[in-house]
Amino acid sequence: MSFVLDSSTALSWCFKDEQSPESLEVLKLARRRAIFVPSLWHVEMANILGSSFRKQRLNEIDLKIALRMFAVLELHTDTVYPHISSSVLMPLMQAYSLTAYDAVYLELALRLNLPLATLDANLAAASRQAGITLL
Repeated sequence: MSFVLDSSTALSWCFKDEQSPESLEVLKLARRRAIFVPSLWHVEMANILGSSFRKQRLNEIDLKIALRMFAVLELHTDTVYPHISSSVLMPLMQAYSLTAYDAVYLELALRLNLPLATLDANLAAASRQAGITLL
């Protein structure tokens, strides 16, 4: 089964102190399944990985390993996100007290009717309320 992957889960794979049995189980699934991400995901990943490298939380080898890990996943980037109007995101933000960034992931999971992998507590709670299965 395909699923929507948010940056919190994907980034946890890159840092030993953020890994959990649950997030590593999602990584195993990700290696065998199609993964859907909003285009925003790529910017979030680059931002955190880049700043982690600058702050020396990741060394050059760890950064290369992370980039290689993501390169081999079957990522499907949803290109609707930049064109989603505030009229679509705002109701989700208001109904579930989400940031616009989190609303993008919820909207994608709802639109594609797919489970969501997230470690973000607010997004997880909103997803449960909206009837989205969490991984």
